[in-house]
Amino acid sequence: MNKRWSSNPKPVKLGALDKTRLEAVVKQYIEASSELSEVINRIEIKAGRIYLYRLHEQFGWDNPDVQFIKPLIDGKYAEFPMARITLFDTQGKLCEVDWQRHTGQWMNLYEGDIAGSLAFIEENDQWFQ
Repeated sequence: MNKRWSSNPKPVKLGALDKTRLEAVVKQYIEASSELSEVINRIEIKAGRIYLYRLHEQFGWDNPDVQFIKPLIDGKYAEFPMARITLFDTQGKLCEVDWQRHTGQWMNLYEGDIAGSLAFIEENDQWFQ
């Protein structure tokens, strides 16, 4: 039995050096992937998690009477979290991939290391639309 689940684990605290190293690993993987490089707009690392963002074209962006809560990027796109990777160690050997439901709640889809997590996101893009 995996004791990690019974203890309700918290994400690891990352130092500046850890964040820089992990960001480089993630960016390198994304740049090498034709699928991910097309959809991921931005990477953010905070609170022991790596957030991957994508742009979605907003309905009505070309209607001057429509008002949006947040300003649109390039006049027609809104940015939304595509996936998040929760890290339980600084090396990225133990992590989870989560998908955000329409309710704002995160749902775990995969457990593994950082490379396996990125591969899971790449191979299962139907979850991360």
